[in-house]
Amino acid sequence: MSENTDILGTPLTEAEQSLMAAYRTLEALAAEEDLAPTAKANVAEALASLWQVVNNLGLTSDRPSV
Repeated sequence: MSENTDILGTPLTEAEQSLMAAYRTLEALAAEEDLAPTAKANVAEALASLWQVVNNLGLTSDRPSV
């Protein structure tokens, strides 16, 4: 699996690429040490919600560690 394919090797659509970009952005934000606690909690919630989407579409097989 690469950044441009799903877990079955199928190329991502433009919409799927946008979803993965948003997911990766939230992953990076969740790893930030200097976020306020409320911001960190909300980023974690958003990441968990978006993970449901990308996981159900087979775009990633990893789980976020929040």
